[in-house]
Amino acid sequence: MAGKDNEIILVTRADDMGYTHSGNLGTMECLRAGFIRSAAILAIAPWFEEAAQLARENPEFCFGVHMGIIGEWRGYRWRPVLPYSEIPTLVDEDGFLWRSPAEFWANHPKMEELEKEFTAQVALAQKKGVRVEYLDTHYIMPYEPRIRPVVENVAKKFKVPVSCLLGERELPDFGVYSAPPDEKVDALIRVLEGLEPGVSLLIAHPGFSSVENDALVHTEPTHVQAVGVGRNRAAETLAYTSPRIQKVIADRRIKVLSYREFCASLQ
Repeated sequence: MAGKDNEIILVTRADDMGYTHSGNLGTMECLRAGFIRSAAILAIAPWFEEAAQLARENPEFCFGVHMGIIGEWRGYRWRPVLPYSEIPTLVDEDGFLWRSPAEFWANHPKMEELEKEFTAQVALAQKKGVRVEYLDTHYIMPYEPRIRPVVENVAKKFKVPVSCLLGERELPDFGVYSAPPDEKVDALIRVLEGLEPGVSLLIAHPGFSSVENDALVHTEPTHVQAVGVGRNRAAETLAYTSPRIQKVIADRRIKVLSYREFCASLQ
């Protein structure tokens, strides 16, 4: 384990980079503010090209690939990187990705197809000049028993680590994800004040409020955010860039790391 036994280490990562333009801007705002130290890019998302460009232009930050096989938004469907004919169990009849984990598993996906698609996503990011320093997964966690062997195989191919499989203590509920917009800063402070010695992981979903982001609604009813994804993710961005958060980090001597830094400390 990295660091001394009494050190409080927090690895921070932003997910979903590439989902929208304002999402990309929110992610970069958080990286530049310094609390969010890593960000993973969705190769399947419509704003992937811009996300890859931002990664190329900002090599001082740590970027990964957010391997995705679920396209969860109503009316905002995503397709895989590979041709539909090569991975027929991963898509519907129109070539769109399944809209929820339940729908994905109900259609009996073949794990060999999933490995091909995940491999293609990482390869595309590298082709576009992204320095891929870690992998994680979108909507289905990498430690899910059926997914884990696939994720580990892809990680071995590219010789990169996998978030959530390095001994990190994942914070519940993504830290501040479900807190109402005006309570996210306080929610994050409670998370930070409750950290114990060891390595914890905070997963963030930054963004800004925009016409596009405000229109995004999950297909899965239990995951619908009543006030809109835009407002929620804008409030996350404000929380992660708040001076109040920096004070708590300093007062508690929390060591905030990227995956680049964390993995270097393990060697």
